Order: sequence, then structure tokens, then C-alpha cells
Amino acid sequence: MRIVCISDTHNQHEALDKRLPEGDLLIHAGDLTGLGKRSEIENVIHWFTKVAPRYNYGLIFIAGNHDRCFDPKFNKEDQNQKPTWLLDILLDLQSNFPNIHYLENTSVEVGEGPNKLKIWGSPYSPWFFGDRWAFNAHRGPEIKKYWNMIPVDTDIVVTHTPIAYKLDYVPRTSEYVGCEDLRYKLDLINPKLHISGHIHESYGYEESVFTKFVNAAICDRNYEPSNDPLVASYIDNEFIISS
Repeated sequence: MRIVCISDTHNQHEALDKRLPEGDLLIHAGDLTGLGKRSEIENVIHWFTKVAPRYNYGLIFIAGNHDRCFDPKFNKEDQNQKPTWLLDILLDLQSNFPNIHYLENTSVEVGEGPNKLKIWGSPYSPWFFGDRWAFNAHRGPEIKKYWNMIPVDTDIVVTHTPIAYKLDYVPRTSEYVGCEDLRYKLDLINPKLHISGHIHESYGYEESVFTKFVNAAICDRNYEPSNDPLVASYIDNEFIISS
């Protein structure tokens, strides 16, 4: 199985039209938009419906901190739920495009036989101007409660945030800003693959003994779509990463 990984397209998804590699599944790790406006969401969802048929198992996506409409706290009408227009879009996807899956602290299984994979996704990131951005949670117990939802038999974890000390370095501040609590959780369950984005400057891939790590941010520090999608090929029960 070939999984094409992208993230942080920030409304520049159409720049990928001729750059998307062939594969079996496309995964987007959040920050679809600039600010999560309705027009932005409608545009990227329309793009999803166009590109998903290129992939045997369709497309999986999560939100990121820029996709504010997905976070109920930005819904002025009712902060207990997403805006009605967005709920309608997600319901339409579920009904008419069953090969497009939105994950929010939830899982989906794709593939068949030995290539069947359980994928869990979440939009949360450690607190960073959280009153301005979506899905920010304070480090420690507040964000741990989301990582505790990851099933122990998960093969692929998709989060907007990277883990601490893997593809999370910000050169201009000389900081590693990934999530230590998520790192601890992944060390316990050892998924085969972790896909993230969020930190544009740390685009690329690394590996540990059990898990391959991908930061699939398409936009660079200047929000230009200069990075190519990364491909995770599942061969003999492990992933091989390439550009």
C-alpha cells in the first residue's frame, strides 16, 4: 500500500494538482486553510472530492489549528458544536463520498488482508496562542486526555502536532515545540507510522526502532507550497518513506 502524505496546504492545495504521486490512500494532517472561513473550507472540500477518486482507498483528513471553524469555540451561535453549515458538509461527505473520512479523535480502517491498517486522527496541538487558534490544549493532563483515546492497536497515528524532538524544531527560536505527552503515548503503543505537520520548517521524515515519522507540511515558513508530498509505502509489515 502506498500512502501519500500532505499537510499544511493553507489554501494552496491546487498547487498540488500535478504533483500528487500515485498511491492507494491520501492523508492530510491538517491546516487545510488560512483561517477556516466557510469559503476556504468549501473550496478545499471540493478539491478533496476531485482528488479522492485517484486513490483506491480514498482520502483521510484532520483539521489543524488554522481550521478554526472545526473547533466549536469559534462558533458564535453555539459553542457546543460546529457551525451548521460545516456539519452539513461533513454529513454530505459521509453520505455521498464514503471514501473521504474526517477524523477527530476517531479511527477508521482501510485496506484488506495483510494490508489492512487502523488509522487514528486528531487535530490537537500543545497550547500556542490558543485563544486565537483552534484545537489547542495545555500540556499535561489537558492534552493527555486526547492521546489516551488512541487505541493500542493503531497502525497509523495522524495528528497535526509532531511529537517532541521529532520533526518539531523551529530554527528562528531554537526550540523543539512538539508534544512530549504524545511522544510518551506513541512510545507505549508503537504505531508503524506517525503523520503530522504544523511546524513548516521541519518538513521531512525520521524513524525510530518501531515507528516512522513524517512531517508532511507542504507550505514552507513563508507559506509557499514549496515542499513535495511524501510517500509511505507499506512493505513486509513496515513503512518505507520517500519523496
